[in-house]
Amino acid sequence: MNIFEKRLAELANLPSVTPGDQINVIPDFLFVSGQNPLNVIKGFIRQGYKTVKNPAKILFSYGDAKDEAIRKFCLGKGIRLIDCDLAQYFRSENIPLNGMLIAGIDEDIKCLGGRGAIPIVISPDSMAACLASGSFSMFIPETTYIEINGALTGKGNGKMLCTHLLDIFEDSLIGNSVIIGGTVFEQLNDKDLKDLSYFFQLSGTAAGMCSPDGPFGQVEGVIKIKSETILI
Repeated sequence: MNIFEKRLAELANLPSVTPGDQINVIPDFLFVSGQNPLNVIKGFIRQGYKTVKNPAKILFSYGDAKDEAIRKFCLGKGIRLIDCDLAQYFRSENIPLNGMLIAGIDEDIKCLGGRGAIPIVISPDSMAACLASGSFSMFIPETTYIEINGALTGKGNGKMLCTHLLDIFEDSLIGNSVIIGGTVFEQLNDKDLKDLSYFFQLSGTAAGMCSPDGPFGQVEGVIKIKSETILI
């Protein structure tokens, strides 16, 4: 098992997992944001749920439209509403993201993989069920490890790396989990990490995370890239 699978096995209370296994995962946090919070609430009501399990582990975002229905639901269920992005919230609370599995309904959540989190996108109906039960079901995907080594020059390294990786892989990683590591991380600042993390969202990965020291275990594919081959 690699770092991704080990964490999933831990949260599913299993000794091990392998690609193709269907497991029931208890995430560290649930985050409801983007365009679908109302669909989550409607699904919660439609499926007949009454109570929320572990409201302290659930966050809703106000979003662009501070809908009264969202506010009323969260107040009644003891769920915290936040008006900032999730990374900013965790920084303000001094909560480390590294290794944290976060389930969300918005593809933007995949960018948290750049900070060492393990973000998993689930459907609004699955999120509604997860609010009530505290867990969700998923299949373990195959994992590809991308190792990037060498020295970088120039500006905008994170954005440049994201673009370069998208050019290389196009849609070949759709449905896979992806771990990115290598010595290149020694040269990336917070903004670079944020820019690079868009790769997980734009490439269609099932899950993605940055692990500078490697995958810490078995993966189905390893791809090594030397930064000297990247035109900046």
